[in-house]
Amino acid sequence: MFPQNKVNLEIQILLQNVSEYIKRNELDLAKELLIKGNSLSPNNPDILRYLSIISSLKFEYKEALNLIDQVINLVPNYSVAYLNRGNLLKDLGSYEEALTNFDKAIQLSPELYEAYNNKANTFQDIYLYEQAIALYDDAINLFPKYSEAYSNKANALEQLGKHEEALDNYQLAIQSNPQNADAYWNMALSLLSNADFERGWQNYEARWFTRNFQPQRHQDYPLIENLEDVKGKKILIWTEQGYGDTIQFCRYIKLLSERGAIITLEIPKALMRLLSPLEDYCTLVTSMNPEPKRFDFQSPLLSLPLLFKTNLQTIPREIPYLKSEPLKKLTFANKIQKDNKIKVGVVWSGGFREDCPWLWLANKRRNVELEQIARLQDVPNIDFYSLQKGSPAESELTIKKDLLWPNINLLNNQLEDFSDTAALIDVLDLVISVDTSVAHLAGALGKPVWIINRYDSCWRWLRGQKESPWYPSARIYHQIKPGEWEDVINQVKEDLLSLTKSPRN
Repeated sequence: MFPQNKVNLEIQILLQNVSEYIKRNELDLAKELLIKGNSLSPNNPDILRYLSIISSLKFEYKEALNLIDQVINLVPNYSVAYLNRGNLLKDLGSYEEALTNFDKAIQLSPELYEAYNNKANTFQDIYLYEQAIALYDDAINLFPKYSEAYSNKANALEQLGKHEEALDNYQLAIQSNPQNADAYWNMALSLLSNADFERGWQNYEARWFTRNFQPQRHQDYPLIENLEDVKGKKILIWTEQGYGDTIQFCRYIKLLSERGAIITLEIPKALMRLLSPLEDYCTLVTSMNPEPKRFDFQSPLLSLPLLFKTNLQTIPREIPYLKSEPLKKLTFANKIQKDNKIKVGVVWSGGFREDCPWLWLANKRRNVELEQIARLQDVPNIDFYSLQKGSPAESELTIKKDLLWPNINLLNNQLEDFSDTAALIDVLDLVISVDTSVAHLAGALGKPVWIINRYDSCWRWLRGQKESPWYPSARIYHQIKPGEWEDVINQVKEDLLSLTKSPRN
């Protein structure tokens, strides 16, 4: 028996080390250990379960599901395996099957508080917030210091408009575990959504400690800590997150330049031509050279509002702060229809970011189906132009255009980069867009933009507000019922009809 006991002890120690690697997000090292453990103890259900977890954290969901099914075949009454399987199915959007697996885990182990929490998370994904809160309370009753359950409950309360109660639960989450970065991050989104910028920006810095953000770059240089320190100093500002975030917050570059900073702005290549007006205030680069010149300070772009202590009254509102290229604008002006109809550009999908699996479900919620957005064509005296880029929405329009929207103009196939999109927007009267980069672009250009916005809105559009302090030319149409666009589309149609009846200059 001794050799087997020795193997079991080695596996136990190995799994403890694997857990530590996972906490530090060192997934490759964790997987190496697990493969070693599998050679010592083939078909060990705990090793296979951890391998499934690693695959899940790497967003390799099919492999993770295959591994957890092997575990259940080996140990049919393994409650934690059903918990893990439910998590996978939730991430894949198979909500009913996920709920069935959480119920099985609870049936096998009624004290398994994580199963109540994760079942509640699934209810949140399908907008059943009240039911979710009841389950979070069940989890907390089983484990009173369950930090994640308090934070998740707060998220549900926020979606129900119970802001102060949500903040109380974020605080309980932090008290239970001061290292819970997600609690700080979610509280930041709650505070920013309700225009509490002072506390919101501070907590927004917790993003670097959550799993879904890439590590900070350029750590060889110190962060800017005080605006008084930037005069005459060489400063590297680098972009993070998506194109829309860069378009929204690049307005701070001029302000930093006015403080005397010598700025280099590192941006995605796709934005280089669009952001060329910023070259009056900085040097634009798409990546740093292997031996970059020395900088005195650096900062991620979305940390600048904190540095400038931005509040609702001091948001930089010098609009437009971007402009289109005159020659491109003239080119598109010659391509739009020469009639007296209102020219409206439309975007109904935020696209698909293959490199960000954690955003797939949120992106799906913000998108409108082509069949739904095409109802706008019922409004007379409007020429519609597709600004839609990226699959699958762009290819779907090509296939279904004759059936669903025969009169929409397809100049989107002539949009090679954001500078082309800016030029086309500049010759239109209005842009109607879901929450995506084109909405930010229209706002930065000072063009009228109507934003059709999902129920679980991004913080930047503020809770329940119809106007945006970031873009004075924007009008926001929020979903009234989670996941349902009919009321939004009807209101947009009504407002478009009123627009066609208004005198035009």
